[in-house]
Formats: sequence, C-alpha cells, structure tokens
Amino acid sequence: MGGAAQIMCGAGHTRGMYIPDHIQEVERALLRASAILDAGLSPRALERAVAAGEYVRVAHGWYADGVAWRSWLPERRHLAAVLAAHHNAVTPPLFSHYSAAALLGLPLWGFRLGRVHVVSGRGGKSNAAVLRHDLEIPAHHTGSVAGYFCTNHERTVFDIARIADTETALGCADAVLARKARRGRIVDSNASQNWEHEMAELLGAMPRHLRGLDRVRRIVELADPRAESVLESVSRLQLLRLGFELDLQVPVASSSGSYLFMDFELLGLRVYGESDGDLKYTNPALRGGRSAAEMVVREKKRDNWVSGSTNYRMVHWGTREAGTPERLRRLLQSFHVPVPRIR
Repeated sequence: MGGAAQIMCGAGHTRGMYIPDHIQEVERALLRASAILDAGLSPRALERAVAAGEYVRVAHGWYADGVAWRSWLPERRHLAAVLAAHHNAVTPPLFSHYSAAALLGLPLWGFRLGRVHVVSGRGGKSNAAVLRHDLEIPAHHTGSVAGYFCTNHERTVFDIARIADTETALGCADAVLARKARRGRIVDSNASQNWEHEMAELLGAMPRHLRGLDRVRRIVELADPRAESVLESVSRLQLLRLGFELDLQVPVASSSGSYLFMDFELLGLRVYGESDGDLKYTNPALRGGRSAAEMVVREKKRDNWVSGSTNYRMVHWGTREAGTPERLRRLLQSFHVPVPRIR
C-alpha cells in the first residue's frame, strides 16, 4: 500500500489532547480516498486493491486498511464509520446511541454494523449511512472524546438501554460503572451510588410517556462494576435468568500466597464458573508472551489447584454458550450442575 498506509485522519486534535488507544488505532488505519490517489494509486488500481482486500470502503471518500479492518470487532469497524461521518459533515455532528458507545470505547455485545447515529434537533434527514435522531439533548448530557462530540456515558447507557437487547445494554452499563467506581479490584461504593443517583436523576427528567424507561431502570438495577468483560456481564445475566444466586470475583488463595479470582461462585452448589473468550487464547497481547498451548496448560494447573484446595468444581464456558440462557443451561446440566429455573 506504499505511502498511502501512512496517511492519518484526525479531528483537529489540539496539542496535549488525550486520544484513547481505540481511537488512535482507527485513525491510523482510516484513509481519505483523495490522499490514497494523491499517493500514486489510480482509481482503477484502488478498485483492484479493494477487491483484493487491501482496502475496505468505510464511507463515501474513506477507506480502511484491510489488515486492520479484518482484525477489528464490529464496534471498532463502526467507529471507523463514525470518524468518517465526522470528517464528511459540514459541522461536527453529535454522535449518540451505538455510535457514542463506539467513541467512548464501550463494548457492544452482538452488535451488527449499521448506520451511524447522530442527534439532529432541527429535523435533519437520515440517509443510507446516517440515522438522525430528532432529539433535544441538554448540554450536560454531552461531551467529547479526542475532539469528536458525543453523548456522555450516562446518556449513552440510557439511550442504548431503551432500544437494545438486555445483553448489549448491560455490557455498556457494567463498563461505564466499572470506570466510575472500580480501581483494580477495589469498588468504591460511594462512587457506585453516585452513578446510580445520576441515572435516577436522568430518568426523572424524562417525560413519563417515553418508551423504554422501565428497561433503563432494570439495567441500572442489574449493573455491577465488578464485571471485568462484556462476556462476564452477559454470563451474569444468563445465570440470573436461570435462577442462580451468585457472587462475583471470588478470591481463592493460591499456592504462592496470593489470590486467584473466580468469575462466579454459584452459591450453595460448590461450583465456580469461568467465562473465557477466545481472545484469551488467540490474542498475543493477552497471553503475556505465552503460546496458546501454554495458556491451556496454565489454566489446567490453575483449575486443579482451585478444585483441590477448595473442593469446588470448575466449569468454563465461552461466548457461544453465554449467548442465550438455554445454551448455558445445557452446558451446566452436562456438568451435572442443578439449574434452579428450567426454561
């Protein structure tokens, strides 16, 4: 891709502005079509490069590096479309809903690519690329990330909880609450209560006839800052739907005198549950220099220690099993774990 690979876009970042890693990563891979052509690629050659997968067309006038695009989860790909929409706009848009979540770096469980969400208080028209919401958003419900304008964390959770499935909404809410109230493994109960109060104030300011308010209240009640991944959030939701009583991030003394932390304890059953995404084994950055095989052996030794020292059973599941309560129920029953609520 030659010199075109070095072309970067930005939002007019000021000197010293903090730019989160997820936005830097997308900005590095997002390329303006005119810059690609100026770097020496003809329009026909660009078409061939797209067909070959070297570039991916993101939006009108914008392309992404193909290698980067294929490594991204859907929310990162959506972020590329959000940044392109920002640069194509005459005036900087206010992004909302899923697009605000992508800017804020929140997880979007089960997200499928779609139109970019923006707020248009003056009745702007939607098109094939942009979905405009005719809303009046108070200034204190907005903010910016690296120069891109979006609804703030609380308003984004509110908007998503009204329209998304519970899994997606809870993943976002847990991530926001963890940012507000957790440092390492320490949860600040005052900060957690303050966040709940903020959400209650936001709900109280909304018209009573607005659809989805009960859904938002339910998400706020369920949110837990101890969840360390969206997979843990969704797993907890499915376990609660199945009627289990739970504890999260349960410490178990290790052989070295430190602690191992179990994702879930199924209370009263002497069972620990661990939700393991594929990235734990496939992403080198998460393996700490270990091979996938070494990770499996390490996990096996960990399980043996925990089971032997506590007399608890260990059950692992992944993204697919956590996708529905029925799948998780079948897995647990295959390990002879009694499920309180059979669906």
